[in-house]
Amino acid sequence: MSKKFRKEIVEIRREREKSSAVLSKAACLLKKLPKSKTKEQLLSLLRSYVINNGCSLLVTPENSIAPEHKLLIRDDCSGYISNLTTEHLSPEYASFLEKGIKNKSCHLEKYAEALDESVFQREMMQYPSYASVKYPLLLNLIQEKATPELIKKMNIADFRSFINTFCHDKFIEHHEKQNFVKHFINSNEQQFYDLLCNNGEYPAYVEALIHNMKTTGSAAAFELEYKGQTISGVGFDIDHKNPIYCPNDISSYADVNKPSSLNLVEINTHRLKHALERAVPNIDGNKMYEKIIMPQYCSAMLDFEHFCLYDFNNPQHIVTPSKSNIDNRIFLNKIETMVNSISLPKTKTQNKDIRRYINKNNGIKR
Repeated sequence: MSKKFRKEIVEIRREREKSSAVLSKAACLLKKLPKSKTKEQLLSLLRSYVINNGCSLLVTPENSIAPEHKLLIRDDCSGYISNLTTEHLSPEYASFLEKGIKNKSCHLEKYAEALDESVFQREMMQYPSYASVKYPLLLNLIQEKATPELIKKMNIADFRSFINTFCHDKFIEHHEKQNFVKHFINSNEQQFYDLLCNNGEYPAYVEALIHNMKTTGSAAAFELEYKGQTISGVGFDIDHKNPIYCPNDISSYADVNKPSSLNLVEINTHRLKHALERAVPNIDGNKMYEKIIMPQYCSAMLDFEHFCLYDFNNPQHIVTPSKSNIDNRIFLNKIETMVNSISLPKTKTQNKDIRRYINKNNGIKR
């Protein structure tokens, strides 16, 4: 890598990091500020900045789907079953676990019919990860002597618990998250490479990141030993375009994890995006939530100003990015000026800490 090229990369990266620092500081300050006109003004500026770059705001009910379906969506996306509790287990299944009764075996057809009539078939088979373990699940239900009657009565929490215990190894073989990363990079390799290299990432690091994405489905950050140097770079999270708590424009909840409903977002940008989202009041007393929606067809976002566009439903569709209405630097300068002008009010806890420090040093402040 020539000194000139290396210098250009460093300068581009420094400019990006400066913008990121301004936005991160603003988001951090936003959390600490009490409800006030100042807070609303800062939030308005940040909103204007993201909207200027093609994002939009969507106000949705905070919780419009059942908790168990939110868990299924997350299980399916992440590739593992989490947030397991015993409080939602059915009495019949809880009794089965507690007593450990080994019932007499029935004909295979009886078990298969019971599973086909169960909540697993009705509401869990729509998720590819759960569909992939249907036959291992049936085999283990038989081996554990669960009766067909019990299978019919088992709820979603029961099946999640059973699969996590007896079919875990098979379940984790299917990762919608990893499948999306592989699908994305196989369709957008050159565009993704250009996005990162043109915005200050080292080509050697980008090549290694793309290799990881293709082989393991991971877009996480790492350190690379390259020509005697340690090179670091960006990492990416998965972001749902449809809010998990309130998916819309889909035929089934499982569609929330389809490639067209997901995008890659650089980790710090992802955190900042969620930091700018908030609960909003509603005249009916219902809780509403204001979510930031990424630009249409966004498939990977490095920051709010630089991203890839791709139509997963129609790969032949050439998508061109729209230009920002106003120079982003105008918003960033206004945000930075406002952040620097705000002084947080001292809390009672801070005042106590100051007095304790003074008393500890015999009234002499160092």
